[in-house]
Amino acid sequence: AASPSTSRKAAVTLAPEEVYYEGPPAITETIAPTISILTVVGIIPAAAAWARQAWVRYKITTRRIRVTSGIAGKDMAEIVYPDIVEIRTAKRLFGDGDMVAFLRDGAKFEMRNIPDFEATIEFILKQVDPAVAAEYRSKGDVTKA
Repeated sequence: AASPSTSRKAAVTLAPEEVYYEGPPAITETIAPTISILTVVGIIPAAAAWARQAWVRYKITTRRIRVTSGIAGKDMAEIVYPDIVEIRTAKRLFGDGDMVAFLRDGAKFEMRNIPDFEATIEFILKQVDPAVAAEYRSKGDVTKA
């Protein structure tokens, strides 16, 4: 007879990977920089914000998080949920937010302007280790005092 942990592993392995979100960062990050074009100084932040819209793509699934960037998506960073040991977030205006995932090997994985932030973070918290989710719920959102 298979042990419960063996059958659970098989279920996890056999479950198809489901895509939660695939697309660019939230478009709202371009609002203030675009308005600031009225000043000469605002051209640079506006160009950077629109470049992120054009070249950065997030893919959040039930198994991993992938960020592709650069012209034609040549740069790619990917993490799997078991590697995450801590999550910190900061909310932005208009329902977006930023996330930093601290990984087992000491690296940091950053995502800026995540659209539909609250729902996306809840989805990610369901995928990570329960201890990581519990720690995040107690102190991970740096915008809470």
